[in-house]
Amino acid sequence: MDFFIITSLTKDISKIDLIGILIGHLIFGVALTQLLDWTWLKNLMSEEDRKRMLKSYTWKDLLVDGAIVTVVLGIIFLIISIFL
Repeated sequence: MDFFIITSLTKDISKIDLIGILIGHLIFGVALTQLLDWTWLKNLMSEEDRKRMLKSYTWKDLLVDGAIVTVVLGIIFLIISIFL
């Protein structure tokens, strides 16, 4: 039933609307990142813990991180392809 709601919604949204929504979200994300104070992040770990964590980072961790990024990008492209 939800699939029919999505397909009827795609008839109402044009490519220009979708591009505008994506660019608007991107601008909002950049603006919010610039407005918020992110200095508290460096206080989450001590310098010693940070160095130890970076030394223990292996190629397997890199593969897992790459897989997570790939899945997220795949979901984004799937959502975009529904509306195009």
